[in-house]
Amino acid sequence: MKKIILIIAMVSVLSACSEDQTVEQQLTDTLADVNEKEKQGISYVKKLNQQELKEQKRFTDTMELTQEQYPEVKKQVASLKKSARERTIIIEKEEKALSEAREAADKLSALIDIVDKAEKETLEKLIQALEERFEKHEQLISDYKNLIDAQTQLYTQLEDREIRSSQLQKQVKEVNILTSGLQQKIDEFNKSTNEVNRLQTRAFGSLEKAK
Repeated sequence: MKKIILIIAMVSVLSACSEDQTVEQQLTDTLADVNEKEKQGISYVKKLNQQELKEQKRFTDTMELTQEQYPEVKKQVASLKKSARERTIIIEKEEKALSEAREAADKLSALIDIVDKAEKETLEKLIQALEERFEKHEQLISDYKNLIDAQTQLYTQLEDREIRSSQLQKQVKEVNILTSGLQQKIDEFNKSTNEVNRLQTRAFGSLEKAK
Protein backbone atom coordinates (compact mmCIF):
# COMPACT_ATOMS: atom_id res chain seq x y z
CA MET A 1 0.00 0.00 0.00
CA LYS A 2 0.97 3.63 -0.45
CA LYS A 3 2.29 5.65 2.45
CA ILE A 4 -0.40 6.91 4.84
CA ILE A 5 -0.03 10.38 6.35
CA LEU A 6 -0.33 10.91 10.11
CA ILE A 7 -2.03 13.73 11.96
CA ILE A 8 0.60 16.22 13.11
CA ALA A 9 1.08 16.21 16.88
CA MET A 10 0.79 19.86 17.93
CA VAL A 11 2.56 21.14 21.04
CA SER A 12 1.49 24.53 22.30
CA VAL A 13 3.09 26.88 24.83
CA LEU A 14 0.55 27.34 27.62
CA SER A 15 0.31 29.95 30.32
CA ALA A 16 -0.36 28.62 33.84
CA CYS A 17 -3.20 31.00 34.62
CA SER A 18 -5.54 28.41 36.13
CA GLU A 19 -5.43 25.21 38.10
CA ASP A 20 -7.88 23.71 35.62
CA GLN A 21 -6.77 22.52 32.21
CA THR A 22 -7.20 25.18 29.53
CA VAL A 23 -9.21 24.31 26.42
CA GLU A 24 -5.97 24.54 24.47
CA GLN A 25 -4.30 22.02 26.77
CA GLN A 26 -7.25 19.64 26.50
CA LEU A 27 -7.17 19.96 22.71
CA THR A 28 -3.43 19.31 22.70
CA ASP A 29 -3.73 16.29 24.97
CA THR A 30 -6.61 14.78 23.01
CA LEU A 31 -4.94 15.17 19.62
CA ALA A 32 -1.69 13.81 21.04
CA ASP A 33 -3.62 10.76 22.25
CA VAL A 34 -5.19 10.30 18.80
CA ASN A 35 -1.75 10.66 17.21
CA GLU A 36 -0.24 8.04 19.52
CA LYS A 37 -2.99 5.54 18.69
CA GLU A 38 -2.53 6.22 14.98
CA LYS A 39 1.20 5.60 15.22
CA GLN A 40 0.36 2.08 16.33
CA GLY A 41 -1.85 1.70 13.26
CA ILE A 42 0.88 3.01 10.94
CA SER A 43 3.31 0.43 12.33
CA TYR A 44 0.89 -2.24 11.13
CA VAL A 45 0.74 -0.62 7.69
CA LYS A 46 4.54 -0.95 7.46
CA LYS A 47 4.27 -4.63 8.35
CA LEU A 48 1.61 -5.05 5.66
CA ASN A 49 3.89 -3.45 3.08
CA GLN A 50 6.72 -5.82 3.98
CA GLN A 51 4.38 -8.81 3.82
CA GLU A 52 2.97 -7.67 0.47
CA LEU A 53 6.43 -7.46 -1.12
CA LYS A 54 7.33 -11.01 -0.05
CA GLU A 55 3.93 -12.31 -1.16
CA GLN A 56 4.15 -10.58 -4.54
CA LYS A 57 7.54 -12.14 -5.24
CA ARG A 58 6.25 -15.60 -4.28
CA PHE A 59 3.21 -15.08 -6.51
CA THR A 60 5.41 -14.09 -9.48
CA ASP A 61 7.61 -17.14 -8.94
CA THR A 62 4.53 -19.39 -8.76
CA MET A 63 3.15 -18.03 -12.03
CA GLU A 64 6.37 -19.09 -13.76
CA LEU A 65 5.95 -22.74 -12.72
CA THR A 66 4.62 -25.27 -15.24
CA GLN A 67 2.03 -28.05 -14.91
CA GLU A 68 4.91 -30.52 -14.63
CA GLN A 69 5.90 -28.72 -11.42
CA TYR A 70 2.45 -29.08 -9.87
CA PRO A 71 3.70 -30.31 -6.44
CA GLU A 72 5.76 -27.12 -6.19
CA VAL A 73 2.73 -25.07 -7.28
CA LYS A 74 0.67 -26.50 -4.41
CA LYS A 75 3.50 -25.78 -1.99
CA GLN A 76 3.79 -22.17 -3.15
CA VAL A 77 0.01 -21.67 -3.06
CA ALA A 78 -0.07 -22.92 0.53
CA SER A 79 2.56 -20.31 1.39
CA LEU A 80 0.62 -17.59 -0.44
CA LYS A 81 -2.58 -18.41 1.44
CA LYS A 82 -0.71 -18.41 4.74
CA SER A 83 0.71 -14.98 3.92
CA ALA A 84 -2.78 -13.69 3.06
CA ARG A 85 -4.09 -14.95 6.43
CA GLU A 86 -1.22 -13.20 8.20
CA ARG A 87 -2.11 -9.95 6.42
CA THR A 88 -5.70 -10.36 7.59
CA ILE A 89 -4.47 -10.59 11.18
CA ILE A 90 -2.33 -7.47 10.71
CA ILE A 91 -5.17 -5.43 9.15
CA GLU A 92 -7.45 -6.42 12.04
CA LYS A 93 -4.86 -5.02 14.45
CA GLU A 94 -4.81 -1.80 12.44
CA GLU A 95 -8.61 -1.76 12.65
CA LYS A 96 -8.40 -2.02 16.45
CA ALA A 97 -5.91 0.86 16.58
CA LEU A 98 -8.29 2.93 14.43
CA SER A 99 -11.15 2.22 16.83
CA GLU A 100 -9.03 3.36 19.77
CA ALA A 101 -7.99 6.54 17.95
CA ARG A 102 -11.61 7.31 17.13
CA GLU A 103 -12.60 6.77 20.75
CA ALA A 104 -9.86 9.19 21.85
CA ALA A 105 -11.07 11.78 19.33
CA ASP A 106 -14.61 11.60 20.71
CA LYS A 107 -13.38 13.59 23.72
CA LEU A 108 -13.14 16.66 21.51
CA SER A 109 -16.94 16.97 21.45
CA ALA A 110 -16.91 17.82 25.15
CA LEU A 111 -14.91 20.97 24.36
CA ILE A 112 -17.67 22.42 22.17
CA ASP A 113 -19.70 23.58 25.19
CA ILE A 114 -16.80 25.34 26.91
CA VAL A 115 -15.24 27.34 24.07
CA ASP A 116 -16.28 30.82 23.04
CA LYS A 117 -18.51 31.30 20.02
CA ALA A 118 -15.58 32.49 17.91
CA GLU A 119 -13.65 29.26 18.47
CA LYS A 120 -16.69 26.98 18.37
CA GLU A 121 -17.07 27.01 14.58
CA THR A 122 -13.40 26.20 14.03
CA LEU A 123 -13.50 23.35 16.53
CA GLU A 124 -16.70 21.96 14.99
CA LYS A 125 -15.06 21.94 11.56
CA LEU A 126 -12.04 20.10 12.99
CA ILE A 127 -14.25 17.48 14.64
CA GLN A 128 -16.21 16.99 11.41
CA ALA A 129 -12.99 16.66 9.37
CA LEU A 130 -11.66 14.09 11.85
CA GLU A 131 -14.88 12.08 11.62
CA GLU A 132 -14.76 12.10 7.82
CA ARG A 133 -11.15 10.97 7.96
CA PHE A 134 -12.02 8.08 10.29
CA GLU A 135 -14.78 7.03 7.90
CA LYS A 136 -12.32 7.02 4.99
CA HIS A 137 -9.91 4.93 7.07
CA GLU A 138 -12.67 2.44 7.84
CA GLN A 139 -13.46 2.17 4.13
CA LEU A 140 -9.77 1.66 3.39
CA ILE A 141 -9.61 -1.28 5.77
CA SER A 142 -12.82 -2.77 4.36
CA ASP A 143 -11.49 -2.47 0.79
CA TYR A 144 -8.19 -4.03 1.81
CA LYS A 145 -10.01 -7.02 3.30
CA ASN A 146 -11.91 -7.41 0.02
CA LEU A 147 -8.59 -7.34 -1.82
CA ILE A 148 -7.20 -10.11 0.40
CA ASP A 149 -10.30 -12.21 -0.32
CA ALA A 150 -9.90 -11.71 -4.07
CA GLN A 151 -6.21 -12.59 -3.92
CA THR A 152 -6.96 -15.72 -1.90
CA GLN A 153 -9.48 -16.78 -4.55
CA LEU A 154 -6.79 -16.25 -7.17
CA TYR A 155 -4.34 -18.41 -5.22
CA THR A 156 -6.95 -21.17 -5.01
CA GLN A 157 -7.40 -21.04 -8.77
CA LEU A 158 -3.66 -21.41 -9.28
CA GLU A 159 -3.69 -24.90 -7.80
CA ASP A 160 -6.74 -25.98 -9.82
CA ARG A 161 -5.36 -28.05 -12.69
CA GLU A 162 -8.66 -27.74 -14.56
CA ILE A 163 -8.81 -23.95 -14.41
CA ARG A 164 -9.06 -22.18 -17.74
CA SER A 165 -6.68 -19.37 -18.61
CA SER A 166 -9.65 -17.04 -19.21
CA GLN A 167 -10.93 -17.67 -15.66
CA LEU A 168 -7.51 -16.98 -14.22
CA GLN A 169 -7.17 -13.75 -16.18
CA LYS A 170 -10.63 -12.65 -15.03
CA GLN A 171 -9.61 -13.06 -11.39
CA VAL A 172 -6.30 -11.28 -11.99
CA LYS A 173 -8.27 -8.39 -13.52
CA GLU A 174 -10.51 -8.21 -10.45
CA VAL A 175 -7.47 -8.11 -8.15
CA ASN A 176 -5.93 -5.32 -10.25
CA ILE A 177 -9.16 -3.29 -10.16
CA LEU A 178 -9.40 -3.62 -6.38
CA THR A 179 -5.72 -2.67 -6.01
CA SER A 180 -6.15 0.41 -8.19
CA GLY A 181 -9.26 1.46 -6.24
CA LEU A 182 -7.41 1.02 -2.97
CA GLN A 183 -4.58 3.31 -4.10
CA GLN A 184 -7.16 5.97 -4.99
CA LYS A 185 -8.77 5.64 -1.56
CA ILE A 186 -5.36 6.10 0.09
CA ASP A 187 -4.86 9.34 -1.89
CA GLU A 188 -8.27 10.57 -0.69
CA PHE A 189 -7.45 9.58 2.88
CA ASN A 190 -4.15 11.49 2.78
CA LYS A 191 -5.96 14.58 1.45
CA SER A 192 -8.38 14.36 4.38
CA THR A 193 -5.40 14.14 6.75
CA ASN A 194 -3.94 17.32 5.26
CA GLU A 195 -7.32 19.02 5.84
CA VAL A 196 -7.38 17.86 9.48
CA ASN A 197 -3.86 19.20 10.00
CA ARG A 198 -4.86 22.55 8.44
CA LEU A 199 -7.93 22.87 10.68
CA GLN A 200 -5.93 21.76 13.69
CA THR A 201 -3.43 24.59 13.15
CA ARG A 202 -6.32 27.00 12.67
CA ALA A 203 -7.99 25.83 15.90
CA PHE A 204 -4.84 26.43 17.91
CA GLY A 205 -4.40 29.84 16.30
CA SER A 206 -7.96 30.78 17.21
CA LEU A 207 -7.45 29.70 20.83
CA GLU A 208 -4.23 31.68 21.03
CA LYS A 209 -6.00 34.87 19.89
CA ALA A 210 -8.73 34.32 22.51
CA LYS A 211 -6.23 34.43 25.39
